[in-house]
Amino acid sequence: MKWNKKCRFFDERYACDTLTSENYKSCEECRFAQEYSKKILIIKLGAIGDVLRTTFILPLLKKKYGSESLIYWMTNPISVDFLKDNNLIDKVLQYNLENAMRIQQEKFDILFALEIDTPSTLLANLVKADEKYGYFFDNGTTSCFNQGAEAYLKTAFLNHIKIKNRRTYQDLISKACKLDYNKEKPMLNLTEKEMKFGEEFKLKHQLSHTDKIIGINISSSDRWASRFFSNTKIKQLVRKLYNKYKIIILAGPEEIEKRQQLIKELEQEQIFIISNNPKNTLKEFAAVINLCNVIICGDTMVLHLASALNKKIIALFFVTSPYEIEDYNLMTKLISPLLEDYFYINKYVKELEDSITIEEILKALDSILIDKNMPHQSL
Repeated sequence: MKWNKKCRFFDERYACDTLTSENYKSCEECRFAQEYSKKILIIKLGAIGDVLRTTFILPLLKKKYGSESLIYWMTNPISVDFLKDNNLIDKVLQYNLENAMRIQQEKFDILFALEIDTPSTLLANLVKADEKYGYFFDNGTTSCFNQGAEAYLKTAFLNHIKIKNRRTYQDLISKACKLDYNKEKPMLNLTEKEMKFGEEFKLKHQLSHTDKIIGINISSSDRWASRFFSNTKIKQLVRKLYNKYKIIILAGPEEIEKRQQLIKELEQEQIFIISNNPKNTLKEFAAVINLCNVIICGDTMVLHLASALNKKIIALFFVTSPYEIEDYNLMTKLISPLLEDYFYINKYVKELEDSITIEEILKALDSILIDKNMPHQSL
């Protein structure tokens, strides 16, 4: 018995569908085999938003290396769901001991190691590949496989460079990968199951196709507590929008307490708003975001989800760089005038929160809703 390990459909776990349905005795008999042109491994293990926004490279890889290229992507367990339904990825490898051992035993044509720290850089040293792009572990530090990767490394490590940088993450990473970037968007596919979840959410909360739905993501994170408004400022915003639009408060597991307190305080004012369940799966969360016409958020995972779902976005930047974020002609960026004074500060600062006003958000929202596909409703 001979296996065609160069076939794009070969699976080491079980016989492929063709082998089974045609009752072939060996891959030698198969008339449907497709040999891959290049075997590519991407290692991107970081935060969910970073993984999602890096998916823009997939169509670029197919364009450069051919539609027959075989693409593996290794990522952290929490990001697997965002990649597994992507038809440009052949194998999604969850980062664990077994798969860390596996990628050392396989031979790849090309490696893209796109994290600047361990364990990705350690793995990059061990992978057997003819070409390597990105970052590797170099005696306790991070070094670049190629010159094009240096700009992103400097931007990530050095705040005095980062604050002056005006290149987007996608531009920097495409150069690190030696790819020609042309505003390709991140990729996120919602399955029929998730679309059904969204429709059921819509029905449950009596949302109609004529409603203008504003999603407000309340996430800030402990690390950068000034990345979005506190509940006090969120309530001010909700009061301004409540009688004109349907509002969905978007919250994840880290915002359970903040969400509960916000809803409780608004209900005391007889303001009853919709919210997702913070314990939703990430894809269910994405399905709720997909219902919104406009998303108001900080520089968080939701920003990247909304971009991938082609949503209009009002993005608030208090402490993180707005220039690294690709707007895709979907985004209105509101930038704190105090940004440089508090660049990447990791604590809450009251004057930072007040440096972007509710009136600025309302003006941006008013401008977005003038769009011919969203009948204007003056605020």
